Amino acid sequence: MTKEIKRRLNLFIRWGGTILSIGIMIYLLSRVGWEEAWQTIRQLTAWRIGAVLALVFISRLATFGRWYLLLKDQTPTLSITDTLKLTFAGLFASNVLPTTIGGDVLRLAGAMRLGLGASLAAASLVVDRLVGMTGMTLMLPFSLPALIGYLRSRDLSAPAVSMALPFVERLKAGVRKVLGNLRFWSRHPLILLKALGFTLVHQAAIYLIIRVLINGMGETLSMGQIAGIWSLTYFISLLPVSINGLGLQEVTITNLYTLLGGLSPAASISLALILRLVWLIGSLPGAFFIGEVLAGRTPAEVEESLPQEAE
Repeated sequence: MTKEIKRRLNLFIRWGGTILSIGIMIYLLSRVGWEEAWQTIRQLTAWRIGAVLALVFISRLATFGRWYLLLKDQTPTLSITDTLKLTFAGLFASNVLPTTIGGDVLRLAGAMRLGLGASLAAASLVVDRLVGMTGMTLMLPFSLPALIGYLRSRDLSAPAVSMALPFVERLKAGVRKVLGNLRFWSRHPLILLKALGFTLVHQAAIYLIIRVLINGMGETLSMGQIAGIWSLTYFISLLPVSINGLGLQEVTITNLYTLLGGLSPAASISLALILRLVWLIGSLPGAFFIGEVLAGRTPAEVEESLPQEAE
């Protein structure tokens, strides 16, 4: 299979998966009832909405801090402002733009245009993703009691298990590849631990967002259950079958928080829709920087091109 055919096939799968996931989401919403879902959302008070918006930006700033920490000892010339711009531009690409390029590729291009070496920029993004995955992995055990209980209540057939094996093998291969890219950071474990600290702040903000929303909709779920189910959602959303997890994440949230968390279908589907909107809002600042990144111009060049004030 040639690279071009493989690329087109991958694109077809992603767009097909996105359309299918959105279709499933609309079907679930119709089963729950649009009016019931809207009534559930309307229970949210103004202070809860304000708290959610504050927490989403805390989450975004924590992801910026994690990447900047991984870069600053190797690239002292890279400023905090540049890293912040690239972070939000990447978030904007991942959560707002309907593109298969993704935020990491955009950050890579932007970092290289600011003078970082291709290998260093790519390695920093790999480790950044690895640290994020490590944080989510730490939360997986919290999902096990509910997951085991649910699986025991279902008769898993041999074909279902065999279908899961390729995914497990792919996950193992991905982990081995990531570990092979640690290099510099493997000799500086303190940097990795600090980066993990930023990840845990980022995750705590997400879990608090979900907690605030769930409680506001009249439901209850412990922080451990929220963290465990969200970690499962995170890893499922990484499957390359949709554009930036669009639709897939919403379907996963709706099903997992209903089946494993015991939330009502109306609350789960409302949670999924609100979270997508929250991620969009939290990524909007990137709209001010994405043009600068895509144009391949440094901040200094952009500043020089601005009209000067009259003396």
